[in-house]
Amino acid sequence: MDLQTLIEESTQRVEQQRHPCYWTANGYKFDNKNLALWYESITGSFVTFVDSQLDLIRNQLTNTSIDMDRNYNIDYLEYLKTMYSEVHLFFSGGADSVTILDTAVQNNISIDKLICLTCDDIELECNREIKLCAIPVAEKYTYEIVSTSYNQHAESYKDPLAFFRISGAVTTQFRSALDVNPNFIPQADTVYIKGSDKPQLVKYNNKWYAVFLDTQMGGDYKHPNIKCFWLDAFNIKSYLKDALLYRQYLLENNLVKESLQFFKASQDPKIGAVLGRSSVINADAQHVKNQKYISSKAMQRTHDAIDANHVDLLINYFTARKTFNDILPDYADSGKFAWFIDIDTLEVFTQEQLIPHGFKGV
Repeated sequence: MDLQTLIEESTQRVEQQRHPCYWTANGYKFDNKNLALWYESITGSFVTFVDSQLDLIRNQLTNTSIDMDRNYNIDYLEYLKTMYSEVHLFFSGGADSVTILDTAVQNNISIDKLICLTCDDIELECNREIKLCAIPVAEKYTYEIVSTSYNQHAESYKDPLAFFRISGAVTTQFRSALDVNPNFIPQADTVYIKGSDKPQLVKYNNKWYAVFLDTQMGGDYKHPNIKCFWLDAFNIKSYLKDALLYRQYLLENNLVKESLQFFKASQDPKIGAVLGRSSVINADAQHVKNQKYISSKAMQRTHDAIDANHVDLLINYFTARKTFNDILPDYADSGKFAWFIDIDTLEVFTQEQLIPHGFKGV
């Protein structure tokens, strides 16, 4: 299948399925970042990342301020309960999802179901976090384990253009994004909360911006009922409150320089405490992330597949990866910004408005 056909099919899907986030250029809409980068490399056009809630976020931040004493997360959970018949939470046992659950429980707001996502057999080492951090908490409530088998992944990667069709970053091997997970079928009257969005900041021209990058979505950006808890327009003040707390931490610890800087809050418990995150049970069982925020559980999934002799999966994956490398030999997973929010003035900018030529020369 040629590039133009893929682009036209993608544009149709984005429009018909009302994707909350997507990439765009020259009237085309892309539901796969790699496909967008392929188009960019062929045409020289600049592809932008779009958050369909941008105008709503601006409205939420007009003539207002951030109340540092208010728990906006309570307000947001109560809002979701009024808007949907059921509220489900993707639960990894990490600080973000535990914080959401604790906030609900402590304020008598019911979470109807916890969903734990696993790769193949839960006893595999790559599922260590779910087994040791999530399940001990989830078993106190109604929960479900949604697993994607290695055989299902092998089927997905049969397509040599898999990386230009399926969601998710190239680096997250064998992670089944929710929109293509055959074992997850979202219901129209149910909202599904994701909690993997600690604040990311940019210090630029002596101003501080909370940002939304496409790399923050983890490949789950297509279904309107899947909500990133802190990035949703109706909880954007909580994200900005966290950003202000994080900036204070950076300043107090002398981590700020005069030049352009990018900051991403890590899973360090000290930063979690600053942001008001809950403690993690069996925290030492969490898979670590390196300085590029690539989780070791992605590598562990590969090790587990090799140990279990999933030859078909490995052949299909690396064959598709070679096609990807041939098409995008200079690939770099640099993020595209949907928006920047000045955390002092609450002004909202797109990438084109704030840095139309990027950060070159800064």
